[in-house]
Amino acid sequence: MASQLHSERPELPSYISTPESQSVYDEGTFKDLEKSVPTEKCLEKCTTIPTLPSPAPLDDTPDGGLQAWLVLFGAMCIAFTTSGYMSAWGVFQAYYEQSILQDSSPSTISWIGSIQQSCLYLPTLIFSRLLDMGYFRTMLTTASVVFIIATFLIAQCHVYWQFLLCQGLLTGVAAGAFSGPVIAILSQWFRKRRGLALGLYAAGASLGGTVLPITAKALIPRIGFPWTMRVVALIIMFGLALGNLTIKQRKSSSLVKGPLFDFSPMRSKAFLVYCFAAFFTYLGYYSFTTFVAASAINIGISASFSFYLVSICNACSGLSRITSGLTADKTGAMNLMIPFTTLSVVVYCVWPFAHAEAALVFISVIYGISIGPFASLVSSPVLDLGEKDQLGRRIGILMSMVGIAMLVGAPISGAIDKSRGPIAMGLYAGSMMLVGAILMTIVRHMKVKSKESYWSKI
Repeated sequence: MASQLHSERPELPSYISTPESQSVYDEGTFKDLEKSVPTEKCLEKCTTIPTLPSPAPLDDTPDGGLQAWLVLFGAMCIAFTTSGYMSAWGVFQAYYEQSILQDSSPSTISWIGSIQQSCLYLPTLIFSRLLDMGYFRTMLTTASVVFIIATFLIAQCHVYWQFLLCQGLLTGVAAGAFSGPVIAILSQWFRKRRGLALGLYAAGASLGGTVLPITAKALIPRIGFPWTMRVVALIIMFGLALGNLTIKQRKSSSLVKGPLFDFSPMRSKAFLVYCFAAFFTYLGYYSFTTFVAASAINIGISASFSFYLVSICNACSGLSRITSGLTADKTGAMNLMIPFTTLSVVVYCVWPFAHAEAALVFISVIYGISIGPFASLVSSPVLDLGEKDQLGRRIGILMSMVGIAMLVGAPISGAIDKSRGPIAMGLYAGSMMLVGAILMTIVRHMKVKSKESYWSKI
């Protein structure tokens, strides 16, 4: 049966290659295959593998949490005891003019406060660079010890050069080890809430500038100047102890190698212009708090009342710094600093014509409010004007230029007041702050070019 089926199956014809079939196969099928095979140019295109853009590095800034808030608390304690203590200089200026250093001119005495306040920022270029290199804890401990000892030594001072050394140079340089590095460390813990963090940090300085003058004013008549300074030194020691225990540098922050002095961030035009904006603003910034108490006494206001003008100004500045920090996170630091710095110019133009207690209180309140945004947010734009690994260097350069302005600003105002009168001094300080506001406006214009709208957050 199987053989029968096999015999009935038709046999397939064998394929015989003929010249016609060969030519058809060669010319037809091979040509089609040739067309389907990629050419050399096509292979070059096809073998180019598309690359995806590299993802942006993840931002691991905590912006909150127990450790971040403890760091902010420690920063506020440091600001209270360093910047706050120096913000109270106007009280010491008036007291020295009336008692211990009454043989010295107001301009000469103001050099003590100017050196103190300028050293708060002038050596920041070195200290911020040491922060980048990983020496923050060593700086913090050493500076705390020097600051406390120098404040205790002020109680033993009797002549001008001793005050210049202890209250001017030693406390100023020690405080300079805190200012720039602490701001840089806050930026390691806060980014989205940076304005709030800087505002609260600056408010700590205002709180110190409010409490310490009142303390000094209340204690000097009761226990004398030496014991008053010892009490102030104990307050400072307590605040610095809290700061040392709570503030810390993040482990994930990178340590930047390189020379101690590095001015490469100044290649950025926007950063350079902003540094000069801060420089001119600080030329006039401290003239009011330095001379408002002494000038009030000179026009017949009682000394017991005049001392409180510095505290009133610092208290209003503290509230302004907190609200500025909250607002800047939404509006941008530059958008807030420019109009309020311009308001400070108006205050300087009006101040020489205020001769009543109520007028001086009003002027002190308005000036405290107007300087709040700049005082709390001056370093905020710097954080966005360059690379993250150059943060310490940029803050150091900015603060060093600010320190130079603070060194000469108040003495120049004092010299102008003595030679030309209070109106000329007000015009000088106001015009310097006006130049600063104009330069900040130029920086804002340079940055707004990359934004979608002119009113963008900057």
